[in-house]
Amino acid sequence: MTASHHTAAEIARLSATLGRPTADLEFLAALPPTALRAFRDQISDRISAREARRMQKTAAAAKLVPPTIAAKITEAAFGPVLAAAIAGSVDPARAVAIASALSPVFLADVAVTLDPRRAAEVIAEIPDRMAADVARELLSRRDYLTMGRLATSVPDDVLRVALPHAADIDLLHVGYHLEDPSAADRLLSLITDRLPGLIHATNAEGHWPEAIALLDTLGPTQRSHLADEVAAQHVEILDGLLTTVTAVGAWDTLLPVAAGMQTSGLKRLAARPIMQDPTVLTTIADLALTHNLWLDLLPLANHLSDTQLRTVAERIAAESDDSLTTLIDQAHHENHWDTLIPVALALDEAARARLAALPVMHRPDTLTAAITTTAAHNLWPEALPLLHVLPDTTHPLLAIAISDLSDDSFLAAVEAAPAAGCTTTMVKIALRQDSPARSRSFALLDEVENLDDLVGTFTPTDSAVWDDLHTIRTELPPRIRQSLAVQAKQCGHNALAEDLPV
Repeated sequence: MTASHHTAAEIARLSATLGRPTADLEFLAALPPTALRAFRDQISDRISAREARRMQKTAAAAKLVPPTIAAKITEAAFGPVLAAAIAGSVDPARAVAIASALSPVFLADVAVTLDPRRAAEVIAEIPDRMAADVARELLSRRDYLTMGRLATSVPDDVLRVALPHAADIDLLHVGYHLEDPSAADRLLSLITDRLPGLIHATNAEGHWPEAIALLDTLGPTQRSHLADEVAAQHVEILDGLLTTVTAVGAWDTLLPVAAGMQTSGLKRLAARPIMQDPTVLTTIADLALTHNLWLDLLPLANHLSDTQLRTVAERIAAESDDSLTTLIDQAHHENHWDTLIPVALALDEAARARLAALPVMHRPDTLTAAITTTAAHNLWPEALPLLHVLPDTTHPLLAIAISDLSDDSFLAAVEAAPAAGCTTTMVKIALRQDSPARSRSFALLDEVENLDDLVGTFTPTDSAVWDDLHTIRTELPPRIRQSLAVQAKQCGHNALAEDLPV
């Protein structure tokens, strides 16, 4: 979507350079904007090279008469096109002196064909009043093409004088028509205080497609700042943006922007009605998975509801094992476990089992990072249900990771285990710790107030756990042994019930 808008802007510039109607150049619409710009620069260079000698003679003659007379000759005899052509050949100070005697209307006409690359020194010397007059004239004509070309080249102080004469919607059009899209960051930094007005005008006049195209040219910091500004406005404005993004298929632009937004903005974005539409969510997920935007999706996914996450998870589950492995690896290397875990939990049981069976999930670095992130963000309620689907072969590695937890993190995991239905799995993992680590774990458990409730989740079918507990029963503190004995008897493990009490 945004590429086509940039191409349209380049075709408009090329038509101005050639003096041909834009419609005559529509056959170039399939070319990338960079190719069109390179072609336009080549044309400009050829024209300048052909006319170089005549420009030099004209510039030399301009030195022989006073600036006011040279200005009258320029307007009456040369015209704006020739004046623009020789601007870069005249001494900058003299060129400015002549220009000061020209009318704003004529100067605006000159600006239409002026090549900023060849008149940079002259442009840098333009007085504030002249810059303001020319900007006012160009804006009155809605000549955003010329304004966009000049805004790319003129110094900041000239822009600061010119831009106040632009209406809020004018700022959007100038930004959209910047000759060098990389200048968009600089322009935005000069109009930060006017962003709310620009956003309201964009929504009111239905110019979101142009705003999205401009958004695509900004660097990560500025575009996220602009997105946060949009999210901070009335919800109808955010809805206007999202509706347009969906209609024109521009989620490839918005997803990377959303990845850098503040939490408050992401929450408002995720809560909008259009984001509840399964079709939209599936489209977003599909785009993220097929356009290398997976890491941009995860920050947004962190603020989706369970229902929204299930829709996204359904699309993720359709990926191949190799693709899932790549997605996990990418999230792992960028430390996105805090967002990946809720997404994984949203998968259905079969998909979670398939995910857990992938070799990437059994690597020590992966398991350690998952446990560390879970502890750091207290994600035990979200993460513990996934323990059920990890094979027993991972338990020794998980036991090592659990041994490195702080006392508070370990107890938080224990307290979350019953609700997650994985108390016995936690015990199986804890029993894989070495003797000193097990002793520490038992000491911490011995202080838990709801110990009987925890032990009460053990079932008669947990034979392996009961057998393991019987083996290490002498390591258990008296209180734990007593509680286990009561539950063992209720579960029909009478031999263990008799051996456990002190």
